[in-house]
Amino acid sequence: MNYPLILRIAWRQILSRSNSGFVRTVSLLSIAGIAIGVAALLILHAFMDGFSGTIMEHLAAIQPPLEVRAPGGYPVEEADLLFVENLADSLDELTCVSPVLEKTAVAAGSSGDVAGVRIRGVDWDVEPSLVSSDRLDKMNITGRGAVLGHSLATRLGVSAGDSIRLASTDLTEFSAMGRLLVDTIVSARVCAVINYGIEEYNSSIILTDLITASFLFGEDITATSLSVGTAPGYDPLHTAEKVTAILRASYINGECNYMVCDAFISRHRNLFAALGLEKTGMSIVLALISFVALLNLLSALNMIALEHRRDTGVLRAMGASPGAVLFTGLMQGGIIGLAGALSGSLFAVMTIFVINRVFPIRLESSVYWIDVLPGEIQPVLILCIGGATVFACLFASLIPAVYALSVSPSKAVRYE
Repeated sequence: MNYPLILRIAWRQILSRSNSGFVRTVSLLSIAGIAIGVAALLILHAFMDGFSGTIMEHLAAIQPPLEVRAPGGYPVEEADLLFVENLADSLDELTCVSPVLEKTAVAAGSSGDVAGVRIRGVDWDVEPSLVSSDRLDKMNITGRGAVLGHSLATRLGVSAGDSIRLASTDLTEFSAMGRLLVDTIVSARVCAVINYGIEEYNSSIILTDLITASFLFGEDITATSLSVGTAPGYDPLHTAEKVTAILRASYINGECNYMVCDAFISRHRNLFAALGLEKTGMSIVLALISFVALLNLLSALNMIALEHRRDTGVLRAMGASPGAVLFTGLMQGGIIGLAGALSGSLFAVMTIFVINRVFPIRLESSVYWIDVLPGEIQPVLILCIGGATVFACLFASLIPAVYALSVSPSKAVRYE
């Protein structure tokens, strides 16, 4: 089978100038329709995956991948901390363990405004190594102090070097006159003001040392939870399930108190599930664009087959095999599908690049957590969508190809 000749015939019939170029126009419109469908799917997935990936990246840069805690809000005792540390030394999936004291509090600054915050007391020597970002390492914080998000610092009217006043909500009570009485107020120096990357954390989280947090909460406890790091290449969700099973078995054997291990992503599982459902629904809607383009392709290939019925009959009379005629029809669908997939992919990549670099999509950070919607270019996804599009076009071209093959050469050239 002469494949170069078949390719030339298929290309010539697609770009036919007969009948005022109507067939050629329909072929170009089919390519444009397929390109629009491919570009729409790629742009949708790029920005939806970029949105989810950015939130995941910021969460991983703020919180350690795993958290061991005692259900019911019970504190973690010293013996439990030692047990988890020994467990981390025995498992390849885990790296190190850091105690955390985390509770709600009230913060006040020089602006006179008061904000409800979440105090997270950590070990400055261990905590920075547990998160994926190096922003805590760069601050080189030692001793007593606090780290605020920029939104909270703006609200309180403080900056690095200033002092803030902290009061635990557990140690407050109302007097008979209705006044709020605060038992303990702790003053802490602001070591740094950083951007956590997520507005919810920028406006409500204060990182401080364990000594300040313990004095603020007025409780002699080791930790409210334990931050645990994971080794590179291990899935936090699977690792959390494995550690939880070990902790449950150890509790049954009387080796430790009852504790569970959670992955940080599990706290926001509903968010990512909602994003996944939204992406699926929008993908189905946009896939209908490609389906309409396939119908347009089917009509274009039918017109090409009717327009060049005489040419096909002449080729058959000159000895062209049925396989060559069938392959010519498939080649026409493949050419249109490949041209549409390539042009659509190129347009999508250029659009994503321009939006990311020149015209970024701004979001309300207090609603969407991040202030810019990023687009993520995924070569594997481009190949998958482009390949599926070409395959669908080849499948759609079977009907016109079989129709062209069903017409006998004598009927095709009888009146020519």
